[in-house]
Amino acid sequence: MREIKFRGIRLNILSLFDGISCGQIALKRAGIKVDKYYASEIKKIAIKCTQVNFPNTIQLGSVTQLDLTKLDKIDLLIGGSPCQDLSIANVINNGNQEGLNGKKSSLFYEYVRILKQVQPKYFLLENVANMKESDKNLISNILGVEPIKINSNLVSYQNRNRYYWTNIPGVTIPEDKKISFQDYICKDYEKCKEFKVNKTPSRIKMWGNGINGNCPNVTHTNKINCITCRQDRWKNAGLIEFEDFCRFLTTEELEQGQTLPIGYTKMLTKNQSANVIGDGWTVDVIAHIFKNLKGN
Repeated sequence: MREIKFRGIRLNILSLFDGISCGQIALKRAGIKVDKYYASEIKKIAIKCTQVNFPNTIQLGSVTQLDLTKLDKIDLLIGGSPCQDLSIANVINNGNQEGLNGKKSSLFYEYVRILKQVQPKYFLLENVANMKESDKNLISNILGVEPIKINSNLVSYQNRNRYYWTNIPGVTIPEDKKISFQDYICKDYEKCKEFKVNKTPSRIKMWGNGINGNCPNVTHTNKINCITCRQDRWKNAGLIEFEDFCRFLTTEELEQGQTLPIGYTKMLTKNQSANVIGDGWTVDVIAHIFKNLKGN
């Protein structure tokens, strides 16, 4: 495998399950220069967001249909394969946890196939930390590295516990920046009003008067729950007291919870934004990992 001196050159990146290209933001924050950024993604609204923010991104489509022979040599392969069949939360919601045999999470094997084919010097794979130990061990054995577990609450106001498998040298757990949601909570009444929750039987139960609801009241907390693709579901990022009921988090609150630039998803509707933000990475965690590429 060829040697790469990262300082002073531009890298070719292949990002699988790219979403809204959080990896591309992280590379920029880490000071890593990019020559070509190839993205494999199928969600149209995610691609739209990426292309507005990074118009030079080369979109390749589904991971199952990539023509790798047309790509330049890849220096870094990144991706977060689908977690739906791995997460214990799926057992709670659906009574089923198929792990790596599940229809969506089995796409991990596409990541492995592509990793073997492109043979980059470095790779990064992300997935949920609340998976079965057997699934974690299987992924580790296949990739040949043990994961490092990082909670996004160290660099943001969001609780998001994730495993990161990588051969990038020197990766450590980031220092706790002690970031509080209270320093970022939206105080613009008109903006908050746009996100007021409509009173329906299911949402009244979800709120539970802010005390015993299915979704937590984060009005006065320092950290919100893990940001998910939908806010109107059990165990979403949280609900906030508003007028005589409650509100969802604003788009800007969700973006900042993932340490995205404010306005990064402004070309989408608020529901579309919540969807793709929930699918994304916490950018500052990834940037922390990528900083270790400099000088190697």
